Amino acid sequence: MQISRRFSPYFLMAAALIMMAAPLQEASSAPPAPIDVEVLEHHWRPDVVWEKIGKTKFFWSATVRNHSNARRRIFVYYDLLSADNVPLASNVANKMIEPLQTVEITSDSYINNTFLPQIKNSRVTVKLGFPN
Repeated sequence: MQISRRFSPYFLMAAALIMMAAPLQEASSAPPAPIDVEVLEHHWRPDVVWEKIGKTKFFWSATVRNHSNARRRIFVYYDLLSADNVPLASNVANKMIEPLQTVEITSDSYINNTFLPQIKNSRVTVKLGFPN
C-alpha cells in the first residue's frame, strides 16, 4: 500500500503517539517486583480557556515517593480519561528523585474544549529511567 507524501508525516506522528500511549506488558508471569516508586496522590484542574484555538490549559500534579535506597530518574505520565478509560489528553514530566524522598511533580498541558465534559477520571503512570 502506497502512502502519499502529503499524509506520511501524519501517519508517523500517529504511530509515535500510539507507541507512547500503549502500556508495556511483560511476557513472563513472574510475581511483581517490589514498588520502588509509589504514587501517593494526583489531581488536575482546568485553567485558562483559549477561545481562538479551542483549547483549555490544565495543570496536573502527582505526589510520588521513592522507596528505594537509590537515586532514580522517573517519568510521570498523566492522562485525562473518558468513561471508557480512553485518554483524551496526556502529558509527561521527568525528575530526579533522591532515595526515600517524596516529591510533588507539577506540569501543564492543553485539551480540546470539546473533550472537557467527557473527562471522567485521570491516571498516573510512573516509569523508571529513560524510556526505550
